[in-house]
Amino acid sequence: MRHIAFPIYLSLLLYACGDGSPASPDSGPTPDAPPGVARPTLGGVTVSEVRGGDGSQAFAYGQIGAVFYEGDGPRWHRETMRDGTCALRTYTPSSCTPACTDGLCVSGVCQPFPRRVSAGRLTINGLAVPVSITPTDGFYEQPSIPEELFGDTASVSAQLAGGTVPAMTLSSRGVPRLATAITGGKIAVANPAGQPFALRWTPSNDADARIRVTLNANNQGHGMPYLAILECDAPDSAGVIDIPAALLDAFPETMAWQICAGTDCPFSSIRRYHRSTHAVGDKDVELVIASEQLFGIDHPGP
Repeated sequence: MRHIAFPIYLSLLLYACGDGSPASPDSGPTPDAPPGVARPTLGGVTVSEVRGGDGSQAFAYGQIGAVFYEGDGPRWHRETMRDGTCALRTYTPSSCTPACTDGLCVSGVCQPFPRRVSAGRLTINGLAVPVSITPTDGFYEQPSIPEELFGDTASVSAQLAGGTVPAMTLSSRGVPRLATAITGGKIAVANPAGQPFALRWTPSNDADARIRVTLNANNQGHGMPYLAILECDAPDSAGVIDIPAALLDAFPETMAWQICAGTDCPFSSIRRYHRSTHAVGDKDVELVIASEQLFGIDHPGP
């Protein structure tokens, strides 16, 4: 059956591209970073209100997730195209000699699986319910989360007691619920070659909020990296993202299947979000507060 690709776990497939600028180990939190200047991350905390589907297939839930890595997180994808604040990253399955037994073969090179580490007990204040999570083997899980998780302007703080990742507090705020033009639980990207695709939403009165669209292609085996990830980022006030034609033309065939055998059928997403960061050496730990909608894609491919 179809697997819901929860956004926090997309961090297993994505990596942040940094600009290499230095930062002191004890730097404090910073506000939402403009696109293109985000630094590499050690991981972070995501708090989200998630909706998707349509009619009898509609769903809604709240979600809290956190993951932290020793060194770099997964780097399975490589950026192959960029247009403004949109980027296409691809993964090409390959084989290694000798066989890659403790990682994943990327372009003929064995890359070790990243090691999850602890940042200590996670306490989040400012939500509809109190949250306090003690990690187990690097996993942070919080069951029974209400779908209405935060107020539109709620002040949210995430406190990490410290472990391999040092103790810190990150603060951000809630965002209004996202409303988009997506109907039927999917988008049909079947424009003639050479034409962009406009994805629209209703802007909120939050002047600082941003929108991120993430289109996920299928993969070639359950649990394997997606063959491509196309991301665009824009101010919430824009009301529309025109996904560039060249990036869509290079995006693999992807259909909004309801049943998959042997592979995953990942949802794609559009999210309204705030993001704050705390520097740890030359990397960041992030806190993301988001309202998002999951959807499928019908795209004929190149």
